[in-house]
Amino acid sequence: MKGELFLTGATGYIGASLLQKWLASTDARLNLLVRSRRGVKPLERISKVLRELYPDTETNCFSSRIELIEGDLSHDRFGLKEPEYRDLAARTMHIIHCAAAARFDLEIEDARKVNVGGAQNILDFARVCPGLKKVDYIGTAYVAGRRKGIIKEDELDEKQEHNNTYERSKLEAEKLVRENMDALPLTILRPSIVICDSRTGRASSFNGFYRALRLYWLGLLKILPGHTSGRVDLVPVDYVTDAIYAISTNGKSAGNCYHVTAGSGNTTSLEQIRDLASRHFRKEPFAIIPPEEFMAYISKAADRLSEEEREMIEEVKLYMPYLTGGLLFDDSNTRRDAGLEVPRVSDYFGKMANYIMEHE
Repeated sequence: MKGELFLTGATGYIGASLLQKWLASTDARLNLLVRSRRGVKPLERISKVLRELYPDTETNCFSSRIELIEGDLSHDRFGLKEPEYRDLAARTMHIIHCAAAARFDLEIEDARKVNVGGAQNILDFARVCPGLKKVDYIGTAYVAGRRKGIIKEDELDEKQEHNNTYERSKLEAEKLVRENMDALPLTILRPSIVICDSRTGRASSFNGFYRALRLYWLGLLKILPGHTSGRVDLVPVDYVTDAIYAISTNGKSAGNCYHVTAGSGNTTSLEQIRDLASRHFRKEPFAIIPPEEFMAYISKAADRLSEEEREMIEEVKLYMPYLTGGLLFDDSNTRRDAGLEVPRVSDYFGKMANYIMEHE
């Protein structure tokens, strides 16, 4: 697809991978919305991303194709002055909205500010782009919250409860997007748990799965709440990126929703994860215990835990719903329109383990 692409979230794990894919597969000029974060300027943040993506390449070679837009997704017009905003809109043919506040422990209004407010600002921007051809909204399969069974791609609000403010705010954001599908060429893409690159094993500290394996490698994680037969939907970032690219560049995908997931027949059990981790890290397997036993155990052991162990347990508790929820995601639309096979976790787990060990 020619023309200029407007991408949010390029400093995140999926967003950075999408940036790399579009650089490699298109001749489009890429406009990246990036804000300052914790005192780190946008240019420094993107430069770090490019160095990680292209460790053996002089990254200034991309300067003719990348324009940095310093702004904030949660602000009206992204905080840009009116002439800058209008100029950006006039040049934009394709929008990929990948940015999100992905923390599970935010207050609901803080999560809504970025996830719902940001989606609204993207929709407002899309309406003033005269040459707009496509808008891709990257959501999450976990808008399904605490539902059970197989989740269809055309389902959204079934009055389900949610496990955290991230899930809730992303459901509200997707409702906004769906309300605008008749007026704008919108596509919704819902990844599940993105864990690493299946080709290289490169993982990211952005995701909790990586951090859990790191703690296991360091000898700090010895138990997980759940059941050995419990299923987890895991996908590698290269599959997610390739599927999004295939769907995004398919002119017939507008108006549809896609689960970019392992699919209902390709999930991984906690028992498999335990055995793979033990084999590839060459350590004693961690124990898998029922959630209620896990909570009782940490309550009894609270006085004996180190600060690092307490922090680890708090994070495990945040991710406990994904170890015990048992959601299955139908991905019929994705298999039809992307035409890709999801790599099996067992085929690339060793690469991820090696990556973690080499970087620790």
